[in-house]
Amino acid sequence: MAKRQYSHPRNQSVLQWSAESWAFLTLRLFLALRFIVTGLGKFQNSEGDYAFSNLYDGFVASQIQTFSSKTNLPAFLSYPYIHSLAYVEIVLGTLLLLGIRTKHTLALTAMTYVSLAYGMMLLGNNNGISSIGTHLLLTAAALYFVRHNKIELVR
Repeated sequence: MAKRQYSHPRNQSVLQWSAESWAFLTLRLFLALRFIVTGLGKFQNSEGDYAFSNLYDGFVASQIQTFSSKTNLPAFLSYPYIHSLAYVEIVLGTLLLLGIRTKHTLALTAMTYVSLAYGMMLLGNNNGISSIGTHLLLTAAALYFVRHNKIELVR
């Protein structure tokens, strides 16, 4: 008697994917590309050139000045965060794009958005809070649909 072969749901053809699988993939790609572009943008100057000096002399310097003058957040909390934000965004975006520990990466992405929203709350930037809140909702939706992940490198 021939042994019956069952295919694992992850081995389905792309044409057979459920709407939930497509929803997850599009959310994951959007969030990954958004984080990578945002992180890399912090290295860019007004002429479009990328350099580490643009990050530290531009983005980091302006954010440190803004947070030290407009909030009472202690420098020992804001300095490491501001200095590492671009790298965190690029790493999380790359991990999402590649599908490495997707659920955990999405959870860290959500926490990053919460921390960014907190910074906007301290500055009283309601437009920034709304924009970040939208990205946080998209991340929460991706976390909800993560069980429908079909493409990943490391589970």
